[in-house]
Amino acid sequence: MTEKNETALTEAKINKLKSWSPVWIIPLVTLLIGAWILYYHFSHQGPEVTLITYNAEGIEAGKTKIKSRSVDIGLVESVTLDSNFSRVIINARLDTGMNELLRADTAFWVVRPQIGKEGVTGLGTLLSGAYIELQPGLTGKEKDEFNLLDSPPLASPDAKGIRINLVSERAGQLNAGDPVLFRGYQVGSVETSEFNIESRDMHYQLFIKAPYDKMVTSNVRFWKDSGIAFDMSSSGVRVEMASLSTLFSGGVSFDVPAGWLPGEQIAPKTEFKLYDNEKSIQNSLYTDYRSYIMFFSDSVRGLQAGAPVEFRGIRMGTVVQVPYYTKGMQQTLDKDFRIPVLIHVEPERFANDVGESFDFVKEITSASNNGLRASLKSGNLLTGALYIDLDFYPDEKTWEGPQEVAGFQQIPTVSSGLAQIQQKVMTSLDKINNLPVEPMLKEMTATLSESQKAVSEAKETLKALNAMIGSDEFRNLPNDIQQSLKEINRSMQGFQPGSPAYGKMINNMQQLDQVLREMQPLLKTLNNKSNALIFEAKEGKDPEPKRAEK
Repeated sequence: MTEKNETALTEAKINKLKSWSPVWIIPLVTLLIGAWILYYHFSHQGPEVTLITYNAEGIEAGKTKIKSRSVDIGLVESVTLDSNFSRVIINARLDTGMNELLRADTAFWVVRPQIGKEGVTGLGTLLSGAYIELQPGLTGKEKDEFNLLDSPPLASPDAKGIRINLVSERAGQLNAGDPVLFRGYQVGSVETSEFNIESRDMHYQLFIKAPYDKMVTSNVRFWKDSGIAFDMSSSGVRVEMASLSTLFSGGVSFDVPAGWLPGEQIAPKTEFKLYDNEKSIQNSLYTDYRSYIMFFSDSVRGLQAGAPVEFRGIRMGTVVQVPYYTKGMQQTLDKDFRIPVLIHVEPERFANDVGESFDFVKEITSASNNGLRASLKSGNLLTGALYIDLDFYPDEKTWEGPQEVAGFQQIPTVSSGLAQIQQKVMTSLDKINNLPVEPMLKEMTATLSESQKAVSEAKETLKALNAMIGSDEFRNLPNDIQQSLKEINRSMQGFQPGSPAYGKMINNMQQLDQVLREMQPLLKTLNNKSNALIFEAKEGKDPEPKRAEK
């Protein structure tokens, strides 16, 4: 028994362990749940977008929301600077199912309180803070990087209408948001303005909403429409006032020029030229022209490029360049020096008045030989603007100069009417200046002195005659002599002091003396400056007394 028990105690039972334990069920389930949560989180995450801007004012990571039509669709996750520290990179996450909103024409912008042409906007962000608005795109491939705009686009991608481009050589004429007008009625707005460095001109994009987009045809012209426009040219003074919407900010207008057909419909993104004003679009209608050159001996001050060229009030062309110099033109600086002016004559302007069969080039050549001359005339006395007038001068000699100069046909010129009048006035003033003024004054003064002396002698004679008539010897004279002396006495009493004739004579002599005294400064001024009647003479310095000699 003892040995058996000892043997039983020394033998151990060997049992095989199982490959897994029920205890591992809990961590495995936890792992599966975690994996499912991660999968669900990432599989149900919306698209990530990157927004690029240069100022992240009011945008905070984890707080700034992204909205579309006032519905929350995303949240800003991070706001950092790029590697060059020049831009702000904003990473945002949209909600699930928002992939279709991200297209090439999708727009993002920051909504803040703003005061603009349309009034005050974004007042709701004063309490909630700024947020990012998303405008869904409709065309193009999916995109995940966009520029963050400071203001909303003026027209949504799904807005019906047409977008066109304008080109201008001058910058600063239009700004985004300026109205587009058709005969004073707003039909669209300016969307963008950009300066092209390569072409060195301004490019504007306009959006014209439907149904007014049908009025934009191939024959329309666009021009800058300012609030109040003053035009002081050779044609006179013009004041134009546009609609109230363009009174302060300006805008752009378009229309078909008078007399033209509407034209055909255009394709989107068609390019047009932006003119400075409505008046300038009329000049763009005449594309056919002939170049002529003129040489003026008068001053061309006031004659500018764009001034009209007229024939008896009918416009024929336009001044192109003042003065115009090119190779091969040589002159001597003397009294015969003339200033060349290049003009363009548009035959279409004149054909409307004389008929389409009018051969302009032939008629100009023939007319120049028959007395047709060009002259400078004043178009505006306030500004001194000049224009070129063509007319016939029968008294002019036959033109014997060259027909062509520097490759342009030459039109002879004459001095303007103002220059002729000025020349005649100067000639008359020279004659006045050559008059013997001082001898005339001396003779008139001597005549006045002799007249005064004669009056004094007449007084003495009358006094002696009165004394003789009252004497006794007078009674002893014959009656005929007495009667003659009495008549002489009666005649001379009309010129004695106190009589009307005497007073009138003295008054005339005093007036003559006053006129002579008043004429002396005028004659002295004319003697020093012969053109003082036309041009103001400068006042001379006051005379300074000489000091006494020691």
